[in-house]
Parts: sequence; structure tokens; C-alpha cells
Amino acid sequence: MNPEHDARTLGITQGVCEVCLKLVPAKVQARGDEVWLLRFCPEHGEADGKIWAGVEDYLRTQRYVKPGWVPAAFEGDASKPCPEGCGFCERHEQHLCMPIVEITNRCDLRCPACINGSGGQDKPADMTVEQFGRVIDRVLDAEKQINVLNLSGGEPLMHPQLLPILDEAVSRKDVVRVSISTNGLRFLSEPRLLDEIRKRNVVVSLQWDGADDDVYRTLRGRALVEDKARVLGLLEHNDITTSLTMTLAGGRQDKELRGALDLLFGKPNIVSMMIQPLAFAGRGAGLRDGGERMTIPDVIRALGDAGHPNVSREDFVPLPCSSPLCFSLAFYLMLDEPRDGAASGTRGAASVSERAEPQRAVSINRLTDAATMMDAVANRLLFGLAADEHEKLKQLIYDLWSGPVGAVPEGPAVLATLRGILRSLQAPGCSCFDPRTAFNVAERKIKSIFIHAFQDASTFDLARVRRCCQAYPQADGKLIPACVRNVMHANRRWEGTRG
Repeated sequence: MNPEHDARTLGITQGVCEVCLKLVPAKVQARGDEVWLLRFCPEHGEADGKIWAGVEDYLRTQRYVKPGWVPAAFEGDASKPCPEGCGFCERHEQHLCMPIVEITNRCDLRCPACINGSGGQDKPADMTVEQFGRVIDRVLDAEKQINVLNLSGGEPLMHPQLLPILDEAVSRKDVVRVSISTNGLRFLSEPRLLDEIRKRNVVVSLQWDGADDDVYRTLRGRALVEDKARVLGLLEHNDITTSLTMTLAGGRQDKELRGALDLLFGKPNIVSMMIQPLAFAGRGAGLRDGGERMTIPDVIRALGDAGHPNVSREDFVPLPCSSPLCFSLAFYLMLDEPRDGAASGTRGAASVSERAEPQRAVSINRLTDAATMMDAVANRLLFGLAADEHEKLKQLIYDLWSGPVGAVPEGPAVLATLRGILRSLQAPGCSCFDPRTAFNVAERKIKSIFIHAFQDASTFDLARVRRCCQAYPQADGKLIPACVRNVMHANRRWEGTRG
């Protein structure tokens, strides 16, 4: 079938050819009620990929684009064509919200779904402590404050100098929070690491794909349900702040979402969940035939249909600091009283979190208008990490008192919870504001669900890349947008690190 038939052009951009990875002309097309990216390579012909489910919803997201913040320094070369000169260069349209520093290529798994192909390399490559320090220096040249610094890999817990690297990160006063992305298996063989993580107040971003070993065999290459349950138990026992990161493969894990939501709202130490639809990049390209591509609206629909009392489709809004096609998010204010009734009800929830009882929560999107919420996260992934935002939170309480709070049954509990947050943020006898204190107070009172759609060669859109706010800082100071790195730089991933 010719994709041009019965198609309506919504926009013109540049994509990449899946064969040669060169930039090529591309059209954004509406086909029925789906949005597709059609690319034209003069050497290898036409190819396409679905990027969105729901044409009207796609058009609505375009209204959420906000003007970006310009970085204070640039390391890219604007004389080269985009994205060849990226780093960022002056043509980049957004600053850096969250740097992801790949400190090693070592890994104790060889996941079929891995977008960067870590694990199984002939020669380990590790970033030195000195290189890591310079990376932070260069990021802070461009950004006055790093709200969240993420350490990744590979498996970062396997880095031979992990603790000195963590010490370097947490010692920086302009780094508000440090997180580490891990499969968690190292905690089982080296439980001492749990105490080291806890002492440094590092957030563990745990790869957790549900409670079905068939899913783990497909995405991770082996059965992991029992190991993941043990890791979750250790993190809870040590009260380590945890975020769940879930790769969602089309149609495989819908039944697991209820279990994931039960964990999020039932475990105080689990403060957020990141859902990443499977991207066919890196080794993940080998899973292309294993299921249908999921887009952000597909994930939102599945979350709304999961049947959790705290979550509905209407809770989610695009993140305007990036392209609105890259992120969607929902924030939930955690109220003090637990909801009546048990949390489980699915095999996934019961097998991992049979004691979890969901706390009552109210979507922030129900308490304020979309414009206010969009302004709060217009150029950041997290809200409340600046002094002016503390004043905005006060104003929000005053507005709620006479406005929408009366329309929700939990109104009195909402106001009481917000007042409690404000009291905790304000030090006695001091008008000062400390972003680290704000993060520590707010992260367990305002939980979040993020949906992040990484691009692959079929969906790569240069217009989206130029608004990327998540990048991989390099040892030479360059900031490489995540999807440029994953799609176009995969073969050069570990240049400049120590082997």
C-alpha cells in the first residue's frame, strides 16, 4: 500500500534512514487516526514509523510547546550541520534538565531491549573520577543548578570506583539530587552497597518490568521476578528512595501496570515511576517483530484502564520543556490517610507487594488548570526546586482555598497536606530556601508518573531532538541529546573513557 494514499501531511521535518543513518527529508502524516513519520532516502527508498495514536490528540499536544531556557555555555559547533555539531550548539532550543552520565559499559546482564547495547563488550570502559568531575564542571558551566544528576551505564553499580564517583557527585552544592539507574542485582551480591547508597541519600532508579518472567526473558534475557522482588524488599527495608523504571513492550505488560501502580502508591520509599515504551534502538532493534510499537497515548490509555483508584487518563499532560511528543507526566499529592481496602488484586501486585496498601492521592491536574501546571514544569522535569516556586506553591494554596479544591471530595485533606509541606520547607526562624530540603520534603508527598518515548531510527525527528532536555554529557564537555546518542552515535559510545 502506498502510504501517500489517504494521508494528510501535518508537517515537514528531517528523519534518518534506518540503513545508512543519514539525515533525510521526512513528512509527518495523519493516516486514519494515527500519526506516522514518512522518510525519503535517495539511496534506500521510503520507510515509515508510527509516532502517535490519535490525530486530534497529536495536534493538541503542539499547543504545549513553551519557549526554552538558553544554556549559559555551548560546547557544540554550529558551523556543522545539525546534529553533527551537537554538544549543545547555539541552534539547540532548550537547556539541559537532567544530565545522564554513563560511567561504565560493564553490565551483569545482556538485555535484548538495551538501547545502548551495554554488556558483553570485549573490553570494559570506565569513566575515571577525574573525568567525572570535569563532566560536572562543564555541565555547571551551562546550567547554574543540576536538579537531578543521573548515573547510568552499563550497570553503574559495577564501576570499580563507584563510591568516589558518588562522593564527587553529592559533594557539589549545585547538584540537588543524585540518582543511579540500576538493574539492582549487585545489591544481592554486595548488600553493603545499600548502606553506602542510603548514607549518600542517592535515589535508586530500579529497572522493573513487572512480575512476569516471560516478560523478563524477552526484555532482559532471563527470569528475574524473584531477584527483583528481593531487591525491592531490600530497598524498602533500608528506606532508600526509589523510582521504578519500566520498559513497556506493546501488549505484553498491560496486566502488570496495576501492580506497578500498587507499588508506587503503596510503598512510601517508592516516589516515582518512569515508563519507557520499547524503542527499537541498540539491541532493542532485534525486538521489532515481537510486538506493536507503543506510543505515549497507548501508555496513558493502558494506565487509565489498569483500574487503580488514584489514576485516570485525564491526569497526564505533555512536558513542555522538551518536545511534547517525548514526555508526558502526572503528579499526585499524597494525602495522609490510607485508602480503605487491599492494594493487590493482580498477580503482579500480590507477588511483589502483597503488604502494600495504597495511600490516598489526588492528581495535581485535578486541582489546578492546565496552564498553571504547564508553567510549573515549563523548563524543568521537577517542580519546587527554586525559591520563586516556593512562593508559587503558597499562592497555589490560596487559590485552591477559594477555587477548585471545593470541587474534590478530598479538599480539606489536600489543603492540610499542602500546608504541612510548606511548614516542612520553611526552617524555623529562617526565610532562606534550600533546594535540597525542598526535594527531600516534596518527593514523598508529591509522587509522579513519567512516560518517556525514546526515539529510534523509525521515529527520529530532528525537530524533537533540537528541544531535547535530557542529554549524555561527554568527557570532552559536549552534551549529546539522548536520542542522537542512541540512534546516531551508538558505535562511538565509549570513546574517551578509560579501557
